[in-house]
Amino acid sequence: MRHDPAPPLQSEAALPGLPFERIDALLRSEAEEHGLMLRSGHGHSTWCQVDGGEFGARVGPEGSVLYVRAHDRDWLFTLQEAMTCHLIGIDPDLAPLLRWSGLPRMGELPPNFSFARVESLSPAGRYFLRLRLRGDNLDRLARDMIHFRLILPPPGDPQPEWPMTGANGQTVWPRGDKALHRPAYTVRAIDAAAGWLETDIFIHDGGRVCDWARNAAPGIRVGLTGPGGGGVPLAPRLLIGGDETAYPALARIIEAQPPETCGDCWLFGDAEDYPLPRHDGIRMIRAPRGEAELAAQLTRQGTTAARIWLATEKSRIAPLRKAIFEHLAIPKQRAHLAAYWIAGDPARQ
Repeated sequence: MRHDPAPPLQSEAALPGLPFERIDALLRSEAEEHGLMLRSGHGHSTWCQVDGGEFGARVGPEGSVLYVRAHDRDWLFTLQEAMTCHLIGIDPDLAPLLRWSGLPRMGELPPNFSFARVESLSPAGRYFLRLRLRGDNLDRLARDMIHFRLILPPPGDPQPEWPMTGANGQTVWPRGDKALHRPAYTVRAIDAAAGWLETDIFIHDGGRVCDWARNAAPGIRVGLTGPGGGGVPLAPRLLIGGDETAYPALARIIEAQPPETCGDCWLFGDAEDYPLPRHDGIRMIRAPRGEAELAAQLTRQGTTAARIWLATEKSRIAPLRKAIFEHLAIPKQRAHLAAYWIAGDPARQ
């Protein structure tokens, strides 16, 4: 039952052939999997609250009505895209049936997409490159959610194609030879008013973005979508950690903490000179590939951390998931565990 005002912007999609019980089960599963706040309206509606909005469904005249609500247009579109993706994962036949209301007209750029140009690339330690991008409409990326997607055209393509909104309100991405590379990155620093953001690229063999960055001259145009991912955890006591792909996010988290915060930051990567900020209450523990070590310690000793944030390679996050969610039974609202990449994946960044 709702006791607070709903976010002002809303988009809906009617699905007469989808029983409400089915979408209700999906929403409950999403809330459990990701530690979201689930709300229910006397069996006639179910919705999940997230930063900046909510997504859910209600009983329709024939089947279900999906909806997303948000405080601004680009985040409304982002939530709609996420809900569409989950539904199509359950039943691909639903894709052509979805028709979202109140969204851009066919052929327009998606609201959560904008262009930027390379301003500079400089070293950030021996293993990272700091990329500064300059563009308009960066306010959406200056929120608590710290991730975005860098949209790169195919190498050597002088006339790349960019995403457009389709007739059903969903993003249509170029395919085939025109397909765009869309890796996720962390907003390391941003000044939306001045029109720039910075992100740090971990240098590693086989990385498509690494190859692009080595030859990216100032002025090259790229795309940006977002924001996405979780926000910055704030708590009196933290347990955080990750490998090199997570170091920029760890830096954002550490910078955001008040002086009284204390806890541990586990560094699972080999790189030793990434410029992580100092915080008197947060102890740095260098443990290359030490995910299993931390999992064993948690299993033996537990943790007093009020919030947990860990991100690393998919197979190495597995023992941590088992220790935290199964052995210690820590609620998912307290712990964010993410697989930032998969070993052997040629698309890795």
